[in-house]
Amino acid sequence: MEEHIWRLIYEKKRMMTLSLGLVFLFYFLLPLSLIFFPDVMNRISFIQGMSWAWLYGFLQIPMTWMMGWIYHVKAKIFDRKVEEIKQGELL
Repeated sequence: MEEHIWRLIYEKKRMMTLSLGLVFLFYFLLPLSLIFFPDVMNRISFIQGMSWAWLYGFLQIPMTWMMGWIYHVKAKIFDRKVEEIKQGELL
């Protein structure tokens, strides 16, 4: 039983580390790209009248929603596993 708990903690830490790493990478690439590639980021993108910097900034909104949805789904799975562990201890 103890092994299941530690495995679950490891899985949750791994999921949180990976998701936070991806979010921070996506978030900090915008200012870094503006510093190191200002000419590229100021060019007009495939959307007429919008630069790559603005497009990248607006893409952070759906990325935030997507990461929130993924966390919600994973949290439900972890909660279900915790309930299974609790039920196993009671029996």
